[in-house]
Amino acid sequence: MATNLSLIPPYINGRFSSLNKPERIFSIYNPANPSDILAAAGWGKDLVEPVIQGMKTAQKKFNLVSSEERLNYINKFIGYLKENSEEIKSNMMLELARSRVSVEEEWKLCEKLFKALPEFCKQILSLKKDDDGWEWKYSPLGLVLISSNIALPVYSLLCGVLPALASGNAVCLRPSSHCLLSGSLLASGFHQASFPEGTVQIIYGDFEVFRRLVLSHQFDTILYTGGEESLEQIRRDTQGQQNARLVLCGGGKNAAYVSASANMEKAIEKIIYGACLDAGQRLESTSLVFVEKKIFSEFQDQFVTSIKNMPIGVREDLARADKHVMEPLCSVNAWERYLRFQGIAARESDETLRWGKPIDNGGDGYFVSPGVHLMRPEKILKSIYASNAFFGPDVCLVPVDGKEDVISILDSLGATRCLGIHSQYAEEAQEIRRLSNVPSLLWNSATTDLNPLLPSIGRGKAGNSYITGLHFIYSTIYPQTLNLSLPIGLTEGDFKEVKRTKKAVVKG
Repeated sequence: MATNLSLIPPYINGRFSSLNKPERIFSIYNPANPSDILAAAGWGKDLVEPVIQGMKTAQKKFNLVSSEERLNYINKFIGYLKENSEEIKSNMMLELARSRVSVEEEWKLCEKLFKALPEFCKQILSLKKDDDGWEWKYSPLGLVLISSNIALPVYSLLCGVLPALASGNAVCLRPSSHCLLSGSLLASGFHQASFPEGTVQIIYGDFEVFRRLVLSHQFDTILYTGGEESLEQIRRDTQGQQNARLVLCGGGKNAAYVSASANMEKAIEKIIYGACLDAGQRLESTSLVFVEKKIFSEFQDQFVTSIKNMPIGVREDLARADKHVMEPLCSVNAWERYLRFQGIAARESDETLRWGKPIDNGGDGYFVSPGVHLMRPEKILKSIYASNAFFGPDVCLVPVDGKEDVISILDSLGATRCLGIHSQYAEEAQEIRRLSNVPSLLWNSATTDLNPLLPSIGRGKAGNSYITGLHFIYSTIYPQTLNLSLPIGLTEGDFKEVKRTKKAVVKG
């Protein structure tokens, strides 16, 4: 059935290139109604050569363009996205059956990115000088390869692509294979902005398609977002390419800590939002909740009651703008993984407070109920369930004596991207920051709260500690210095004397 659809063409060397004989075809389905085939795209191995050669030729020319001109191209692209924002958001909702609340939140992040980008890049890319005559600036590395996944698919791509282009690189991007509709709109935006041919290449496909490009060993920077197994595969694929900068982003085992001083009602609201937004499939989704023992029993009762009342799209309208309605999982594979994961959780936990189950629906969509399990802190590090990041709406409640237990467990896990600290006192959050190795700490906020201007990293199983967000620009540039200071023992007068002597010789 998918083969009867018109294939979305890849965008290569300034043109939308039709594929006469695609090697593979990829289709996307609405996860709320999988029989609804939305779009299809193709891939062929003969695309690799024109993509890379086009980028090499384009980058040499694009590097000679001033940073102001490069930002002008980017601003035209941003203008196109703003003009077509409703269509973009509509496609984002359609291709992953996302909620209106989730998509609007992602678009707000995009708008923050658009606003911050020009000044951020100008400051970094401007020529620097010191009092001794040294000058330096940042120059582009060359070719950048970027892949996103379903977690904030538009925002995460733009956070990589736009800084890389602003610094003068050529970029090849692969949108998530679930996000062909939004990816094709980005391609139209780059085309409308009239970027020089080959500066931006867009191809569609799955992880193996991305690997085809990685294994060409022609890229100076590779940004990949995905699961733990695929991160390890990319590491292996690039072992022999020592000069490539590899930036890996994976899902973290993110946590919340609820102290005895916290506003319990607000803490529960933020934690459930962080665990269930986009059905728990974001890199920053909450999955561990540490609660002080003196309030644990009360918290457990209120939390389970609240999460049972979580609106789910099979019963309520995902398009509601007034509150979050939980979405389906993105695919049948994600759905089956989640259900297997619930079996592991039930075996390893001390108590299953709510078993995550499939929800019957007329469209055979991939809807599930959130899971909630209880586990003693001493079991966390030995548990497959509690120590690994699995995408899905599931929370493990852990009673602790205090923040010291939380810090010790999370530092031992080494895979936590975010920690939400729920406490009446900011000083407690500051103390945890001083003692903990967790990269992102949020006071009385959901772990899914992001800011494009703030550096973000994933550690261990969640990445390789390279900075993402707008700060990804540092992975696409290198410093170029020029010494204009006077050699030791010489003065400006010596140089003037040399100049006069040369002039006299010429006249003579």
